[in-house]
Amino acid sequence: MLRCTGIHSLLGILGVASSHAEGFRNPPPGTFNLGRAGGRIAHIDDSSAIHHNPGNLVDLTRRELNLTPSLIYIHADYESPSGQTAETRDPWKLLPNFFASTPLGEEGKFATGIGLTVPYGISNEWETDDAFADPFSFRYQAPFYSELQTVNINPSAAMKLGESIRLGVGFDVLWSKVTFKQFYPWFLATGNPADPDGEAKAKGDGFGFGGNAGITWEFAENHRLAATVRTPISVTHEGDVRITSVPAAFGGGTSRTDFETDIDFPTIVGVGYGIKLTETVRLEADFEWIQFSRFESLDLDTSGNPFLPNQSINQDWDDTFTLGIAGDWQFTPNWVLRAGYQYYESPVPDRTFSPAIPDANQHVFTIGLGFRMGRHALEAAYGADFYDEREITNNQNPVFNGEYDITVHLFSFAYRIDF
Repeated sequence: MLRCTGIHSLLGILGVASSHAEGFRNPPPGTFNLGRAGGRIAHIDDSSAIHHNPGNLVDLTRRELNLTPSLIYIHADYESPSGQTAETRDPWKLLPNFFASTPLGEEGKFATGIGLTVPYGISNEWETDDAFADPFSFRYQAPFYSELQTVNINPSAAMKLGESIRLGVGFDVLWSKVTFKQFYPWFLATGNPADPDGEAKAKGDGFGFGGNAGITWEFAENHRLAATVRTPISVTHEGDVRITSVPAAFGGGTSRTDFETDIDFPTIVGVGYGIKLTETVRLEADFEWIQFSRFESLDLDTSGNPFLPNQSINQDWDDTFTLGIAGDWQFTPNWVLRAGYQYYESPVPDRTFSPAIPDANQHVFTIGLGFRMGRHALEAAYGADFYDEREITNNQNPVFNGEYDITVHLFSFAYRIDF
């Protein structure tokens, strides 16, 4: 049986490509929430509350539709200790998000809504020259393409208890798909350097279920405390793995077997304090805890594929946190300016870092601008993402040691209509 030394690393990062720090969590869905990334739990002015704090849905007095896609630019550069380089390609990624909500009853004490978001993932693809062309570097040690896709459907309901407490709950139906592609070195099996490389491609998808809840307490006039929780979700991905260009000595053609792996998405707990300083100015500070330690290992079942054996790959991610502050200023009756800062701690330790997860601690500065006229509202937000340079020296795969420099820009746009 052929066992390629690079397959361990290839399978070990399956499905965890990311557009943002925090492992595989995407930027906050919704333009309001990107513009106020550091404070989006106690104060939420639109139906994106479904995702961030469903309790605040009862603050919306009219039915609302909110189309709010995000556009992400991410580029990573790598330099090895010997000076070899690599860089990613196709840096632009689109994340669609949609929310709809409606109040129930005449007294504004109940509300319901539904959200469609892309909370985790997107893809990462490296140029296949330089480090990925060198058989002693990344070429057989890491996938040149890896992708995690998710879509979450999140129906929610909220109620107002008395005059000061808002309580909401939601249900998560999460679809997830993983894909990776990596060069496969047939010459190691045949001993013939003229044998062309194959391409190993694995993909699988599945569903997982969970929920979220939020509570907001207006404990004094213009002062709010809020808390939220999103439950963990586990998804079993089922599909197939294929290896192309199989040499004639091994039967020729393409090797195909079934494929299965589980991914454990984290518990997320948040708290926020918001204050309305004047009729037009608000501030908020938030803290989140993310249980990424659930991602201890990645177990891979390749159904007896003779070239890709079953494996359990150590990940050993850490629990992490975010901390931020944000606010807004309604400087005219129709215009509002938002701004925020948020610090994100990466959960990926140096020893299990991978080129498929160009991740590091980051500082994010955001700004947003909203315009409203009658039933219609337009909004745009931008986030400048400053990543710490990641220097890896003690990785479990020494090939991954080196310096990683990550550039990220975040954009979000929204059109809302109420009726």
